[in-house]
Amino acid sequence: MSGGGEKKNYRTIVKATGLFGGTQIFTILCSIIKTKLVAIWLGAEGVGIIGLYNNAIDMISAFTGLGLGGSSVRNISREYQSDNEDRFARVVTVVRRWVWFTGLVGAMVMLSFAPLLSRYTFGDSTHIWGFVFLSCTLLFNALSEGERAILQGTARLKSMARCSVIGSFVALLVSIPLFYFFRIEGIVPALILHSASMWLAYVLFGEKIRRKQVAMSAGEVYRQGKGIAMLGIFMSTSGFVTTLFSYLFVAWLNYRSGTDAVGYYQSGYTLVMKYVGLVFTAMTFEYYPRLSGVCEDRELLSAHVSQQIETSLLILAPFISLFIVMQTVIIHILYTSDFLVIGGYISWAALGMLLRAFSWSISYVLLAKGVGRLFLITEVLADSLTFVLNIGGYLLWGLTGVGVAYLLGFLFSSVGLYLLCRIKYGLTIPWRVFMLLALSVAGCAAVLLLWQGGYVAGAWVATVVVILLSGIQLRKRLS
Repeated sequence: MSGGGEKKNYRTIVKATGLFGGTQIFTILCSIIKTKLVAIWLGAEGVGIIGLYNNAIDMISAFTGLGLGGSSVRNISREYQSDNEDRFARVVTVVRRWVWFTGLVGAMVMLSFAPLLSRYTFGDSTHIWGFVFLSCTLLFNALSEGERAILQGTARLKSMARCSVIGSFVALLVSIPLFYFFRIEGIVPALILHSASMWLAYVLFGEKIRRKQVAMSAGEVYRQGKGIAMLGIFMSTSGFVTTLFSYLFVAWLNYRSGTDAVGYYQSGYTLVMKYVGLVFTAMTFEYYPRLSGVCEDRELLSAHVSQQIETSLLILAPFISLFIVMQTVIIHILYTSDFLVIGGYISWAALGMLLRAFSWSISYVLLAKGVGRLFLITEVLADSLTFVLNIGGYLLWGLTGVGVAYLLGFLFSSVGLYLLCRIKYGLTIPWRVFMLLALSVAGCAAVLLLWQGGYVAGAWVATVVVILLSGIQLRKRLS
């Protein structure tokens, strides 16, 4: 790959991270405002009802949506970059018809099981009509996922971000008067309008994709969409397995140490995954379709993976260093002083994010190749190992040990994934990337050890050094 091509990729990664990082922050702020107002006007009961409704919607979506929102990006990207108008038009048609089908199936499932959902979710039959009306959200959500996948697969990143911001803002505006005037009775209409707002944002403000009009029979749509659906099922199953192991660990922790320990663990996990993990979420939107377009060329595949790892590390290292030295302030703002006990846990877990950047970048090779079964196997093995390490870490060092387990889990998964992709797909990562990984971990580890040792000034000096060196290296790759 030429030097100009490399610099273009680095710039694209950084721009995408900034674009979607800002979008994620705006979305989170809208969610915080809505949650705060619901807590004031509807109380704990209202917060609980919204949570139960959303859990039911998410559960049914996970089973009926077939993961099409994620798996279809690969096919859309590959056909879009192939410059074959007919094949691109066909895959867009297939995706749109499949999401209509899965959305309608999801709506019918919720409609049919409304009495059971009300009884087993709330313990009575008073919420049957709530689930009946909410069935339409399954369709809106599926259609939104389909349009988002098309924009992502065709690299319309600004359009994606614009739709997400507008949808979140409109959903907030329409929800506020419903909660204020109708209180508990306004929950169901607010949830419906939220999902409808997101879909309308994609329809009205999403960039229109020019494509040929093609006529396809139901049989053709089924045959061409079956492969997309199978990959999506593997991806969805992987997410379910991760959630299952997380649940098992939380249940064990509750049995071992009680609900307080669970509360501390969950708050720390949210801090690391929701805020530090913003970087990964932002990069996913641009990286996955880009990698899918070059996955058949070993040299280009290796180059794109290496560039992604480098950029991720250079963005994450300063972010993690600041997170470590400012953790006390962050905990006081978001929680209370009682939660300061999670400091060791979130510090080691944040350090593990650097290794996660390495393993995460490589894991997308399996998705770009479309080997869903192999992806699922690697995820199950990684989740099983992390579960065992979490228990061992907690028994040895309490919550801090869970953070160390998080670090070790990604170390082992990084080694395993790299060896797998090197042997099976010829993936090669230059030594400069391994050196950057080692230096990034060493720099953030120095900040962590100085901070935990009580050398606050030294930790801040080390943080400044990490920021400056990362900035210099990132500037070198961009300029």
